[in-house]
Amino acid sequence: MRLLTSPISNGFLTDDDIFVRTLLISLFLMTLFLPAAGARQFRPLSGNGVLIIRPLNPEFPVAPGPIPLYRDPGVARIAERPAGEIPRLSSILNTPAGEYPLAVMRKKGNWLLIAYDDAGREGWMEMARWWNYTSWDDFLKGRVLRLLPDLNKGVYALRSGPSATAPQTGTPPVKNSLRIIDVTDDWVLVVADSGQQGWLRWRDGDGRFLVSLEP
Repeated sequence: MRLLTSPISNGFLTDDDIFVRTLLISLFLMTLFLPAAGARQFRPLSGNGVLIIRPLNPEFPVAPGPIPLYRDPGVARIAERPAGEIPRLSSILNTPAGEYPLAVMRKKGNWLLIAYDDAGREGWMEMARWWNYTSWDDFLKGRVLRLLPDLNKGVYALRSGPSATAPQTGTPPVKNSLRIIDVTDDWVLVVADSGQQGWLRWRDGDGRFLVSLEP
């Protein structure tokens, strides 16, 4: 068995000692890149609306085939992705089985700009007539939301107007749901079951969700 002199202990290290030490160091380095327990959940971008990809026949929810994506609407094809591989808003919006909610960044007629992979690369896709696109202003009204956990304390505040400088009127019940009765840009006017109401921010300045939506 080969022996190596240890510069620390002035003793000797065997091949087995070197292997064990190398393994322990590798495991330690790996933990530096793993998410810590209880780390905040990734919050997806909202864009300017939501596309619900639905099956042609709801009684037979077959996943749609590969979707062509283009650099510009209908010009310069850059990729092709099955709907199930495109990043979805499933962590924010619960939809029935067979439906795929996607954030839409821009819209031109029947063409929609979406992020088609986890790296955030974007491409234009053509909307099928049985799919449904809705702007967030229209989609949010009347829906029920919940605040996402582990956000900054400033998010958990009801205000008298749709502005971060508006006076705070209270704190919403974090574990309870709130119904949306109006929308202004990044803010929604919500009311709790108790009758408490106020303006709440539903996405941050980067366009990432601060809330989840119930069906």
